[in-house]
Amino acid sequence: MLVNDPRKDFWIKVGAVAVLVFGVSLLHYGTTTARPLLHDVYRRLYYIPVGLAAVWFGLRGGLAVSGVVAAIYVPHIIIYWNDMGRELWNRVMEVGLYFVFSGLVGFFADRDRAYRRRLQMANERLERSYEELRRQADTLFQVEEQLRRADRLSAIGQLAAAVTHEIRNPLGAIKGTAEILRDEFPSGHPKAEFLEILLKETDRLNQVVEEFLGYARPGSTDEGEAVDLAQVARQVVGFLSTPARKAGVTVTLEADEAVRVGGRPAQLKQVLVNLVLNAVQATPPGRRVTVRVGSCDGRVLGAEYREVAGRVARLCVEDEGPGLPRGEEQRVFEPFFTTKEEGTGLGLAISRKIAEAHGGTLAAENRPEGGARFVLTLPALEEADG
Repeated sequence: MLVNDPRKDFWIKVGAVAVLVFGVSLLHYGTTTARPLLHDVYRRLYYIPVGLAAVWFGLRGGLAVSGVVAAIYVPHIIIYWNDMGRELWNRVMEVGLYFVFSGLVGFFADRDRAYRRRLQMANERLERSYEELRRQADTLFQVEEQLRRADRLSAIGQLAAAVTHEIRNPLGAIKGTAEILRDEFPSGHPKAEFLEILLKETDRLNQVVEEFLGYARPGSTDEGEAVDLAQVARQVVGFLSTPARKAGVTVTLEADEAVRVGGRPAQLKQVLVNLVLNAVQATPPGRRVTVRVGSCDGRVLGAEYREVAGRVARLCVEDEGPGLPRGEEQRVFEPFFTTKEEGTGLGLAISRKIAEAHGGTLAAENRPEGGARFVLTLPALEEADG
């Protein structure tokens, strides 16, 4: 890309004007006065550098070049004073016309330049106003989306109160009864298998209720404590290594020494367990799940939902599975949306809710080489904090 250099451009224009002035002057001094027609042509050629100077450098530039032309051309008039006859005063008047011509052209060139500057300033103000309006519109969209989520959360919360009363207590009674009956039918009994199924399905239904309530329950508003996100990731990877081995999946961790964030350790661990467990379940045997933890400069959510520059902790969970359904990368965070046969569709919704409660984000995308990537970002604590 070519970049204009104003200083270089200025001196090129000065050189062009100088070449024209001195070229015409050489023609004057190199031509005998016995050829007046040529001198008439030459003195009118001075209008070219005078006009160019007025256009390029404005009123002052045009008058300055007119002065240079006069200083060069007037000695020629004086030298050949006696040979010019009636043409003498025409040539003297021509010198005056150089100043008039350059003054008019320079005046209008300056006005045009000032007008262009005003237009440019107005255009820059409009662009700044447009950018500010765009940022405000983005902020409004974010607030509107959060209000929609709050409305959905309110409806779920009202329903959760009824679920707690109508389902949780009967579930406890059913599970207790099944455990009593299991003592009557040992593992070798034909009916023991049915009791195990009853207990397993009761636990699964209880888990659905817990996840349902976990999404609907308002998050804590306390600031929490300093949490080493890398250490939490090590604990989660170690905790899930056994089910990963049973599934034939390798889980690897790439983490910096310490990546500290402010928050509630139990909730952050819940997010990591959801992400890593989902990745393990989506990955075929013999493949790999990679967890990366680090920090970088980025954007964090500041006051009034505005993004500001800051240090960001970044945790990525990548799998080598089939990836997310095309066009539905963001729908996986909606409550009750799931691609698994036995999924409730609340794990990722709860995880995003926890991330946002900590001032961060949780995003999903498909990897170009295959598989899915979930990225958790949280405001990182400075070294002096905590």
